[in-house]
Amino acid sequence: ITSKAGVKKVTSMITEGDPADVILNTAVNCKADMIILGSRGLSDFKGLLFGSVSHKVSGQADCTCVTVK
Repeated sequence: ITSKAGVKKVTSMITEGDPADVILNTAVNCKADMIILGSRGLSDFKGLLFGSVSHKVSGQADCTCVTVK
């Protein structure tokens, strides 16, 4: 799929830590052009209490963020 879309490089990794912080730091370290996130993670109640990863990342990232359902 990515090669048909003209994507030159896709990188995946497994790491530990606060999800939003890890995503933001990794994007900076990898000089990412774009971050693609899912819109749901925790339950709605926990998401309201602790904040949404996608909301935090999209608000703080220096690159384009796309949130998908």
